[in-house]
Amino acid sequence: MFTDLKHMPEAWSKAFSSRSFRNQFLITVLVFGGICLHNFHYLREWQSRPGVQINDILLNQLRPFDFSLVIFVIEYSTLLAVFLFTISHPDRLVKGLQMFGLIILARTMSVYFFALEPPKDMIPLLDPIANFFLHSKDTFVTKDLFFSGHVSALALLMFISVNRYVKAWAMFATVVVGILIMWQHVHYSMDVIMAPVVSFISYRFVLFVHRETRFGLELQGQEF
Repeated sequence: MFTDLKHMPEAWSKAFSSRSFRNQFLITVLVFGGICLHNFHYLREWQSRPGVQINDILLNQLRPFDFSLVIFVIEYSTLLAVFLFTISHPDRLVKGLQMFGLIILARTMSVYFFALEPPKDMIPLLDPIANFFLHSKDTFVTKDLFFSGHVSALALLMFISVNRYVKAWAMFATVVVGILIMWQHVHYSMDVIMAPVVSFISYRFVLFVHRETRFGLELQGQEF
């Protein structure tokens, strides 16, 4: 990690020397912010919609238990680790933000088209960071179900990680958090299973769009 970090000033300096990268970076940040605000707004609006409750055979075998703290620690420690190993790769970081933006957009659309009620005996997931942005004083969102945002984010972190050990940890975290979220009855099993699929599609789509584009200093053997 420390070897990579010493290249960070040079990498970002070289990246921002490209007018195309500067434009793409600015547009990516603005569009990502707009997608997030759009997502937060409509998930709160749709909380009052009636939905369908699914009889999930897998969840029926699991007595719900609150794993909120464990999920929070795994999720954000993985995010921090991937960020520290990726910050020296401007090209990868910007593409990762684009991929995540696509995931959030896809999730907003899927929640709209698949109106679901929370699983039976759901224990709300207490995530201080996500809760700060998503919930309001009058609305606690529980119907943002299909597909899991936490699991899709971890799967994307696994795909974009440049370090094999961090990638292995992100893979482990994706599986563990997926299991714990189902155990807590926060999501249906289909929400968790579909999340990595959407992440992979977003990952491959952005790479396809940028198949002939690369910005910034990339370390040997660490390119997308």
